[in-house]
Amino acid sequence: MTLCEVRKEFCEGRHRGKTQSSVAEERARNSPELRRAIQNHSDPRIRGGESAVNRERYVRYDNADPNWNRRRVDPRTIQNHLDNIERQIRRQGARILATRAGQAAARSWLKIVPILNIISTAYDVYDIASAGVDIVQQIQAAREQFSGDVYRIRPDVAVTGPNGQLQAAYDFKFDTDDWQPGQQELYAQDLRNSGAANPEPQSVNAVDCGCDGPARINSAGAVG
Repeated sequence: MTLCEVRKEFCEGRHRGKTQSSVAEERARNSPELRRAIQNHSDPRIRGGESAVNRERYVRYDNADPNWNRRRVDPRTIQNHLDNIERQIRRQGARILATRAGQAAARSWLKIVPILNIISTAYDVYDIASAGVDIVQQIQAAREQFSGDVYRIRPDVAVTGPNGQLQAAYDFKFDTDDWQPGQQELYAQDLRNSGAANPEPQSVNAVDCGCDGPARINSAGAVG
């Protein structure tokens, strides 16, 4: 397991000048085992999806506990991003329609992967006009979905299904680490919004994976 491997390597004095989390994230980012696990997963909501390491996501969470000290995302940031996506859709649709005159229904792939975790669907487009309308409708729904209080989250490893919806969220918790205020709640809300089979975020820690070695290792790799 990635955390156990990295923890052991820090015990051995490797990776000087780096943090355990950064090494673990890089290991997960390039893990063929993780890619295979997602591609072959028994749950169709996950199978064929992707993993995202330390990538920013937005989640709506109204009436958050003020003691979390979490800063809300400026609504203009979201609206400007959605405006840009919609403009791209309309431009691409117009270009494809202009080249289709007199031809059988053209086939084209339209894939939109924004920063926001809203639209990430590959369309096999026979009629780009109707597909464009469908995506614009999704954007309108996204405007409503993100009209309340929105916060940034950044799971160490997020697993999304083939439709781009979050299905699992993992955070590496080394010996001195713990969940930050509001972190679990925001991750869980994002999972619920996405219809994940398990709406609870998972911590990956030494106890979970049965690691051996010193009980406490700080983020710089020193044994405590």
